[in-house]
Amino acid sequence: MDQSNLSFIVIFLVFFILALASRQVGEFFAKGRLPLITGFLFTGILVGPYVLKLAPEKTADHLWFLDKLALAYIAFAAGSELVVRQIKNRLKTIRYITIGLVVSSFVIGTTSFFLLSGFIPFTKTMPSIHRIAIALLAGAILVARSPSSAIAVVNELRANGPFTKTALGVTVIMDVVVIALFSICISIAGTLLEEQSFDLSFSFILATELTLSLCVGFLLFKFISAILAFHWPRMFKTTIITLTGLGIFILSDTVRYAAHSYLSMEILMEPMLICMLAGFFTANYSPYRTEMMKALHDVGPYIYIAFFTLTGISLRLDILLTCWSIAMALFLVRIFAIFIGSFIGGTLAGESFEHNRVAWMCYITQAGVGLGLAKEVSVEFPQWGAGFATIIISVIVLNQIVGPPFFKWVLYWVKEAQPKPEEQTGHGVRDVFIFGLDGESLALARLLQSNHWEVKIATTQVQYVQQVENGSDIEMHSMPDLTLQTMNRLGVAHADAIVAMLSDEENFRICELIVDNYGFRNLIVRLNHQTHFKRFHDLGAIVVEPSTAIVNLIDQFVRSPSATRLLLGLEKGRNIIEFELRNPDLHGVAIRDLHLPLDLHILSIRRNGQLIVSVGFTRLKIGDWLTVVGSQTSLEQMMLEFGENQKHALIHMVSRITAKQISSTKLEKEVEEILHTSDAGRKMRFNRFIAQSPVLEIAEPLSYDVLFEQVADVLSKTLDTPKAILYQMFIEREVEMSTALRPDLAIPHIIIDGRETFRILLVRAKKGIYFSELAPKVRAVFVLVGTRDERDFHLFALSAIAEIVQQPYFQERWLQAKNEIALQHIALTSL
Repeated sequence: MDQSNLSFIVIFLVFFILALASRQVGEFFAKGRLPLITGFLFTGILVGPYVLKLAPEKTADHLWFLDKLALAYIAFAAGSELVVRQIKNRLKTIRYITIGLVVSSFVIGTTSFFLLSGFIPFTKTMPSIHRIAIALLAGAILVARSPSSAIAVVNELRANGPFTKTALGVTVIMDVVVIALFSICISIAGTLLEEQSFDLSFSFILATELTLSLCVGFLLFKFISAILAFHWPRMFKTTIITLTGLGIFILSDTVRYAAHSYLSMEILMEPMLICMLAGFFTANYSPYRTEMMKALHDVGPYIYIAFFTLTGISLRLDILLTCWSIAMALFLVRIFAIFIGSFIGGTLAGESFEHNRVAWMCYITQAGVGLGLAKEVSVEFPQWGAGFATIIISVIVLNQIVGPPFFKWVLYWVKEAQPKPEEQTGHGVRDVFIFGLDGESLALARLLQSNHWEVKIATTQVQYVQQVENGSDIEMHSMPDLTLQTMNRLGVAHADAIVAMLSDEENFRICELIVDNYGFRNLIVRLNHQTHFKRFHDLGAIVVEPSTAIVNLIDQFVRSPSATRLLLGLEKGRNIIEFELRNPDLHGVAIRDLHLPLDLHILSIRRNGQLIVSVGFTRLKIGDWLTVVGSQTSLEQMMLEFGENQKHALIHMVSRITAKQISSTKLEKEVEEILHTSDAGRKMRFNRFIAQSPVLEIAEPLSYDVLFEQVADVLSKTLDTPKAILYQMFIEREVEMSTALRPDLAIPHIIIDGRETFRILLVRAKKGIYFSELAPKVRAVFVLVGTRDERDFHLFALSAIAEIVQQPYFQERWLQAKNEIALQHIALTSL
């Protein structure tokens, strides 16, 4: 074995040991709420040639292939993060802010670096044309962002809303844009540094380079798709994709050398651009996005440790000590440029001034792509590249430390952060009422509490309530009788689930009261005698007969032990939950197009009472109840994305449908105040209107114009306005803007002449009312009619109805209610 090979093996083994130490240091930094990569960089600096000298100065040269592998991975990940379907609803705002940030960051960053280059040791003696070339590269890298850091902050705060979605969309797009921008700048910089002229030949070469990169990126996408289509072990696929990325860098160097040798010209196919394009195409134009994300996820932690540790070793501390002030100046200049770009972009997009003046705080963080591009410059231009990379990496580290706290603050400021209460670590508080007090009901209550349910026990054994409650943290209620008044006093209507564990006659009475008055769907009964099974089943209750339940459970353990353990919560680290899809942005999206955590699986979908076994092409609809299995952390992340910020959803809902006659420029603030202010007088008045409201039961499918004829006929009998005028006003309001808020819900409302007049009418149509192609089967309709002087109460009523229809199981309860009184009761008890 020759000396060079022996030297390589020694350096590789030493670096491997140092990388293991770097991992531990990174985890230590993370405990102090610092980014992992900061710990990796710190370790590299510490063991590098300027401090402990455990790694020789030429380590990066010997381990060049690790750099290339990491750069390919970073580019693949950047392209895969951009899924166009997920940002289309905010595309206008994202487009303007992205353009503003790219232009301001690049122009201001380039200009500032050029002005500061006279104070940098390795550039101050260069001619101006060379300093311009280097400034272009610096300006391009300063455009980069960090999607991974932004996503981590959003998940931590459970943030959701238009501001958050815009920030994530811009951050993801920016990393794609910066790689394309860098590809152009590095070609221009090469020409300037070689002092060649900009003529038609330069334009031709640049166009050739970009076209070749696009074509090779497309071919790489086809190759990756073919690899992902095979039923091979995932680690094997990951290895092939990663090595293919390394091969793209080698191919780029080969083409460049061949063009220089045989054509007397340089053709640089930017390898990071090629890999980014392949990742983008795979995520958006193939069915293998999830497979691609899993492949990248498997290898990511190891690549990051190696790459950032190696980067730390390569940093020139001698230059950093003399140029720290330059790095600080660039850091501050970049923040200023971000403020200018985000403010102008947001203003052009029509966003509010309050959001535009703080939006810059979302876009400070930098990480993988910026570091990767800095490393590429150091390799491409070895004479001064190491010093350049040291300054740029210092700026990136500052951005990575300062950025996340600013992002967190602004998410709180715009009120889109939804941090979990300290005592709540589950998927959200849900209420369950258990009727009956015995050993089994107490055991069930404690089990549900451990899974973060709010449990209440109601019992007819009044004498035992105080005794049991003194030694338990479970809320107990005495129940002297089984009447509707008692149910209302206990607040049963607000529960998400009911469990009846009394005698069969008492259980049946409870089920009848609940089904007739509240329309409950999640109703579970412990059966005492098999002869009563049909009675409960006909009411729609889920019946559990203890003796047969045990037999069936053992049968399932025998035939499907893994599935049964999972369903019973016996699999460590894996949970199953069911929740409702409320995010309108996901309506109509196929499951395969979702950006889910990699350990999650959607098992089934319950839609309109029907169970659907989900596949990749199943399209979601608002109101779907999804059964999902995964880790608790991933389940919470998914619920955040599939749900919505309740406050923003209500404000948007009310603002969107409010009639022009009562609208104003400050409508959203007015609605927000209504939602945050508890007005007992208005609430009582609203409840009184609901209790007195007429109810229309529509038996057959019809269109909205036929509905409005019937509505006008009913309302004209209690108003001074003729039926024909009411009908015409409803039609004109619907033409102005559809009052269908969801595929299953509409709130038509009009303003009539007169004073101190207000009416509410409820409509249930089990077979649906056609409002539009987007709302072909509306089943719940709330009709409002009021005079102009009732504007404030009109807005309150709209807000109250918006809250009512957002309640879990509203649609099921609405359709199952037995009579008009039950329908009115659903509206009364949902507030």
